Amino acid sequence: MKINTAIFDLDGTLLNTLGDLCDSVNCAVMRRGFPAVTEEQTRKRAGNGVRKLVERCIPENKRTEAMVDACLDDFRTAYNERMMNRTQPYDGILPLLKALKKAGVSVGVLSNKYDLAAKGLIRHYFGDLVQVTCGERPDTPRKPDPTSALQLLRELGGDAATALYIGDSAVDMQTARNAGLTAVGVTWGFRPAEELKAAGAQALVSDPSELLPMFERGLPGVDAICRAFTARGFGFTYFPTAQEAQRYLTDACAGKSVSLGGSMTLKELGFPEAFAGNTSVHWHWLKPGEFFQTPDIYLCSANGLSENGEIVNIDGTCNRVAGTLFGPKRCIFVCGINKLCPDLESAIDRAKNVAAPLNAKRLSGKDDPEIVEKLCRAMVIHMGPPTKMEKCEVVLIGEPLGY
Repeated sequence: MKINTAIFDLDGTLLNTLGDLCDSVNCAVMRRGFPAVTEEQTRKRAGNGVRKLVERCIPENKRTEAMVDACLDDFRTAYNERMMNRTQPYDGILPLLKALKKAGVSVGVLSNKYDLAAKGLIRHYFGDLVQVTCGERPDTPRKPDPTSALQLLRELGGDAATALYIGDSAVDMQTARNAGLTAVGVTWGFRPAEELKAAGAQALVSDPSELLPMFERGLPGVDAICRAFTARGFGFTYFPTAQEAQRYLTDACAGKSVSLGGSMTLKELGFPEAFAGNTSVHWHWLKPGEFFQTPDIYLCSANGLSENGEIVNIDGTCNRVAGTLFGPKRCIFVCGINKLCPDLESAIDRAKNVAAPLNAKRLSGKDDPEIVEKLCRAMVIHMGPPTKMEKCEVVLIGEPLGY
């Protein structure tokens, strides 16, 4: 389902405002003899509006209402003067907003930053790429109350079923869920991925470019994808986080002989270090040139997964794809959500034009068409499990991993 409305948080999502926030807080607290705050402390204390930020930066034994009011006034004066000194859009945000405008997506910004500052920043950095900006106002409760999100959605002419709420904090995820919007967490901002998932993020992205496919077709329907793979005979398990998937794989491989195909996904998941001590591990990345093709379990990833239940891999040496076809008792394809494609054609395109060039660059340090060609000597499409294999399964993870 095509998404036609986007509501973004501001601080930590569109703009890295941390330096200017920290400097302005220090202008307010240091003049009263209170300790200076660091950017890391500011990062952890931001997100619930500037009053709460200032309050958290005042020593507890001095934290009276009058002191918070006085420091808040000084903060606002300082921030109005310096809020564009060190603030910058995150890499990839401007291209994303331009692409959304071209695609006809309505874009709004909802922030707990006071309204004047929020509007000024968006106007300065993004101009007409954002249609409506709403900051903190006296007559409207702050996030995570859904009132402002629903008002903004109406102003944008959007519908909850076809809108994404995109932010970097637990407050943002709670706001989205309270308003009945799809909650997408970004991991480049002020809060860790674990906090976002715990607060109800339905998807995580680590780069703005990963948002664009969501606007084309919405978030993947895990239940439908599960049915597509299991109808073909594959096992299928979905884990929202990499940590949960790692635990599953560690338990599944305990006491077994395991061989790994070359995989950045598995490396990012913490393997081979994450294996249990009684797992016998064979990986040519550990001992170059040593291959073991008849393990109890063969672990690998895929270059593309079709939502229709097909698995696509492209390879040069071909040991990686060979292990998925014959030899092991069990094969597990471990894939981040970034590998998921609408159909077989787009999964093949991803293998050739996304995964292969990225792997070539990893190997050579540059964009080298000759290395891309060497990596594309064989393509394997699994339309079902190999008949002699005891089990062939897909582990899909709700985070982007690997190439």
